Amino acid sequence: MSAVSMLEHHRLGSWKCPSGNSVDVDLVPVRGRLSMLTFAWDELPLPPADEAYYHTTIRPAVVRLVVEYKEITGHSLVVEP
Repeated sequence: MSAVSMLEHHRLGSWKCPSGNSVDVDLVPVRGRLSMLTFAWDELPLPPADEAYYHTTIRPAVVRLVVEYKEITGHSLVVEP
């Protein structure tokens, strides 16, 4: 783990995929107002059904939760391609 304290992490959520594989997603401050997302999967690579679940359910939920968290804390969200 980097110099960033676990206390500074913000858990966005945990999801269980159709296969039973699960993921915990945290928003981690890097420096100043910059943050990164960490995805802690039980197993990789994802089977096709789990990958589809990630794209249709998990990723949209994570984006929504990041936006909500950033609005509450007064920060902005920048999404790069």
